[in-house]
Amino acid sequence: MADIFGYGEKDRTNVVYLLIFLVSIFSIFFFVQNDLKGLLISGGVNSSSTWVPLILIAIFRTLCAALAFHTLIWWMLLDKKGGFMNAYFRKEKEVLSIHIYHLERFVTFSSWNLIIFCLTFITSATLSWFEFFELYSPELFHIISSVLLSTSLGMATVTATVITYVIVPLAIKKGSEIDHLFEPHQMVMHNWAVIFLIADVIFTVPLLSWKFAIFGLVIGILYVVFAYIFAIWGKGYYVYSFIDPRLKYAPFIMLILALMIGLFYIFVWVGIKIIEWNNLIGSMILIGWIYSIVLFKPKSIVLFKPKIT
Repeated sequence: MADIFGYGEKDRTNVVYLLIFLVSIFSIFFFVQNDLKGLLISGGVNSSSTWVPLILIAIFRTLCAALAFHTLIWWMLLDKKGGFMNAYFRKEKEVLSIHIYHLERFVTFSSWNLIIFCLTFITSATLSWFEFFELYSPELFHIISSVLLSTSLGMATVTATVITYVIVPLAIKKGSEIDHLFEPHQMVMHNWAVIFLIADVIFTVPLLSWKFAIFGLVIGILYVVFAYIFAIWGKGYYVYSFIDPRLKYAPFIMLILALMIGLFYIFVWVGIKIIEWNNLIGSMILIGWIYSIVLFKPKSIVLFKPKIT
């Protein structure tokens, strides 16, 4: 593992930048070639359910949006205590413990996950209320909501999985302090976000396409670009040491991380297809999967502890 995340003889930064450019061009080509706009218009998010009253769907989505907004503003942005982080400093090439405050708390991928989650439920709740009050729903608003939902599904499932099976086990193995990973705002980012998203999927069964996985790839690339800018011209550190573009295998690491978001979205899409075939079986599969990737107590870590060399 040390070799995979180590530095080689050559700086791989330029290769990573080229790969980001190529993936961006591919994403634009994929969007146009597959008429994703048309798929988003004809399908995407559902504003209602076939078995849950519309008013309950609207209230549920509103409460989810309110929880995310409260977490972002009161538990993170305005919290005077700040947050704890083990950051990888670019110049020093070492991990240092730091406290972060206010807007700086939004530099993590988990925070991005929460922001997208919040926007997803703000837009989907609005669509449900539009339908409830029989108001006109703009086509563009439906498209944006569908893109956000597809993106959020991939981000939330990846975040929960990585926290449960990588971040926490590694910290336990190293003997590091992990209490900060189980604070209320962390629970929302790592657990409740994916739980409520899957609940919404089961309630409304959105008309998603596997092709929407491209949005996961795009958000992955956007976050990596942000992380590079933040480390080089911002605070001088990476939230995660493995996204340093100078690493020996940085191009492969970056691409795999971006693809993971799209891949996990595909997992959810398969679950939706099973729900369309059999609601009970599909729902149970998704619930079982989500149960296996959320983590509320560190003592429940028993499945995977990566070796550290």
